Amino acid sequence: MLVLGGLAACSNGGQLTELQTQEATAEDGANALSSSQAANTSSANTGNTSNTANRSNSGTTADPGNMWPADHPATATALSALAAKVKPVQFTVFVNYDWYTAPTWEGRPHSRWISDNLKVTLTPVQSSGAAAQKLNAMIVSDQLPDVLVMDRGKDVERLQKAGKLVALDPYLAEYPEFVQTIGEDTLNMLRSEDGKLYQIPNWYINGSSGSGNAGFLVEKNIYRALGSPKLETWDDLEAYLKRVQQKYPELVPIDFGETRDGADVQMIGMLYSGAADNRTPSFISPGSGQIFGVPTGSRLTSVYRDPAFLETLLLANRLVRQGLTSPDLLTETRDQVLEKLKTGRIAVFGAYDAIVEGIGREANNQLSAKDPQDGYDIIWPVHREGVDPGKVYPSGYNTLGWNVNVITTRARDPEAIFSYMNWATSPEGQRIIFFGPEGMFYDKVEDGIPIPNDSYIGRDLKQYDDLKIGEFNWYGNTSYIDSAKAGREKLLPVEARDWTTLGQANVTFRTSMNITEFSNLDPAPASEEGIILQRLKDQYAQVIPRMIFAASGEEVRQLMEEADREAALLGYDRLLAWKTGVWRNNLKKIKAYSPQ
Repeated sequence: MLVLGGLAACSNGGQLTELQTQEATAEDGANALSSSQAANTSSANTGNTSNTANRSNSGTTADPGNMWPADHPATATALSALAAKVKPVQFTVFVNYDWYTAPTWEGRPHSRWISDNLKVTLTPVQSSGAAAQKLNAMIVSDQLPDVLVMDRGKDVERLQKAGKLVALDPYLAEYPEFVQTIGEDTLNMLRSEDGKLYQIPNWYINGSSGSGNAGFLVEKNIYRALGSPKLETWDDLEAYLKRVQQKYPELVPIDFGETRDGADVQMIGMLYSGAADNRTPSFISPGSGQIFGVPTGSRLTSVYRDPAFLETLLLANRLVRQGLTSPDLLTETRDQVLEKLKTGRIAVFGAYDAIVEGIGREANNQLSAKDPQDGYDIIWPVHREGVDPGKVYPSGYNTLGWNVNVITTRARDPEAIFSYMNWATSPEGQRIIFFGPEGMFYDKVEDGIPIPNDSYIGRDLKQYDDLKIGEFNWYGNTSYIDSAKAGREKLLPVEARDWTTLGQANVTFRTSMNITEFSNLDPAPASEEGIILQRLKDQYAQVIPRMIFAASGEEVRQLMEEADREAALLGYDRLLAWKTGVWRNNLKKIKAYSPQ
């Protein structure tokens, strides 16, 4: 959240990449790796929110995991010393996102292995599309599940201060692998104000590599039919979309991922990344875990005073007024977007997790299964004329990861749960959860790499996706997964290489900004800054749609000026001063601070 090296077209901000044929600089690709999950992106980061299979909005399916006879080698394995430390346990998990619907635990090959060998079973608690309300109801009724998966920040600290979370420090000596795997610096950054550790990170990075899944996809058959024109700048994009509209009036020329956290419009975030050098969606998002301030020198400044933000809204407004995007782009669900993608009804698509399993890859694999020449290709992110294509960042990654797990005081045996998570985030646990049990798609492991067997090389892509291998991986170890994916892809013939992995190696990992220094910028909800942020978020959720659907560019400019004045009255400057202070303190913590 890869091994096929950097493309010249990418480094030049170029056109469609021939992802299936590139292999030259595999070693460089492996060194630029990071996790496919996002969530990332968004992630706690907007652009990273989307990471790997956890980002698939998958519902319950049939039980493809029960495909082996009882004596199949994948059904039983001699346990390692680390796996032997796992204590049998059953626990409930609530994932605090509206968009996530968990599949059945029993229906996955890796979950069957875990249940059979480790005697661990997870029971999902569904959000039913209303995560915040569900969480609040569970808190009020004192009926929290055993484990919560949620963004770092205000909700975690609210629960911690209410005495609802289990401190993990007493387990660290018994399970030293945990600190070794994740890294002491990362864990220290996750400690709460009382100095204790309550959070287990997901898709963290212990090393120098980055991650990201945000990107722009182009439908291949449509693109070829229109002559495969240059798609680099905003002008190129607009011209192409008009041609799509003219020749294929039944299609959506350009569409974007679903609106997140009630205010984060992916259309705006994706376009903003190309509006000026060194921009990423987190700068303008008021959502949980985001920055909502534009770095200017040593200060964070108002998004409403950023010329790049204005240019973004002017472009978005222009696309809407010309009928080049969906009229319901602000209200359509993830499932609705996916259905259009799977039927090839979107010519260009942009999203924070465009290439992960449950969105871009699923759509690409379904289309290519019907027509090997069809599907979606990822392009280098489009940008405004004059912007350096090497400084366009639709993804943002944080070495602390996307989000976190917390164990609640409702858990009967929190140590047993921790013992499982300690194993799950290790290379061994990640291998089984992410690549499946040994004996299914690989028969041996060399240097941590699951060596692909004939079953993997000749896999049916749709059937493979239906297995949902990788689901329930809320302990993602970015550094291991991406290096292992890189090693595996190098061993595969071109036609068997993974679409998501290729897109990450060639584009999305290379267009992701390290925003670790902007961690922990969410104030406590009840604090003065927290109240200001909520008011600003409510304002943002109202004013951005008005700009997008304004009658003219001049109206967009007027609305931006009004929003700036209103935000100042709501206390935006005070909030930015607080966020700037946290940012500077983070820089000191990560030893990157210089008064100059």
